[in-house]
Amino acid sequence: MGSSPNRVLGTIFGAFFVAIGIWGFVLPDGGAILGIFGVNLLHNCAHLLIGLILAVAAIFGGVASARTVNTIVGAAYLVLGVAGLFLLGTPVNFLAINAPDNVLHFASSVVLLAVGLGAERPKAKKPVTR
Repeated sequence: MGSSPNRVLGTIFGAFFVAIGIWGFVLPDGGAILGIFGVNLLHNCAHLLIGLILAVAAIFGGVASARTVNTIVGAAYLVLGVAGLFLLGTPVNFLAINAPDNVLHFASSVVLLAVGLGAERPKAKKPVTR
């Protein structure tokens, strides 16, 4: 894996989200991780899937793969964070998102996007001079 920031972050976040997804399955539907983060079956499955995607891209893919997945997942969490602001307390909140979830989604988004967009940017090719 080396010391690539995108691969390291993808591995850490991937393991974190897989662990959260598994932990959520231990709790009853409508339960809360650490007593504050709402979970349900769909939310747990989403965490597992996102964690696996991040980890697989980071561990088995190259730097470009990890960077792309970090950026896409970061953007998705940004959209989810914004959507979550409007979903709180509504019947269409099928992921059991609550305010602490929104904070975590925005924080994850910032970190994933910062590393995905900022670290290991492809170097511009030097123009050929004659």
